[in-house]
Amino acid sequence: MNKKTQTYNKILTSAWLLFLEQGYAHTSTREIAKAANVAVGTVFSHFENKIDLLKAGMQQQIDTIIHQASLTDRQHAPRLKLRHYALPLFEFYCNNIEFSKILISDMIWQADFFEQQMSEFKKRLFNEQQEFDDIKASVMLDCYFMTIISGLNEPAPEPEKMLRQLTSKISIL
Repeated sequence: MNKKTQTYNKILTSAWLLFLEQGYAHTSTREIAKAANVAVGTVFSHFENKIDLLKAGMQQQIDTIIHQASLTDRQHAPRLKLRHYALPLFEFYCNNIEFSKILISDMIWQADFFEQQMSEFKKRLFNEQQEFDDIKASVMLDCYFMTIISGLNEPAPEPEKMLRQLTSKISIL
């Protein structure tokens, strides 16, 4: 691993730990730089702003969850695959409500940042089908994200309840 990648990872890890400890709003880029033992300018040479640090940290966590879920994925139908991946993701979102709301809000207005991840996930859902149905995959993800939004707006979000809602929505597809 080269020095630039090591510095990037050190900054990202420090930011994520501080976000967990202090919350996103209460963590400054100066604190992140200090925790990573780098100059503030170095933070900005790797990440344009603080929200980019959060997005990268969330994406890293989500990638890990998807990878772990893929190890036990024995489903063939896209809707069952979505359910398989949704529960551990819903659990993560519910355990990180503050970050999740920020990420989802940013995702709505910055869809291009997430385009590749969304495309890969849609293909994962259909990887055992003879044909990839982009319209159906897109509708399934629309249902998934609307379930996240409505679930995170509950006073006490429950991943299992969110999964039941998602199941009901995608059963009509």
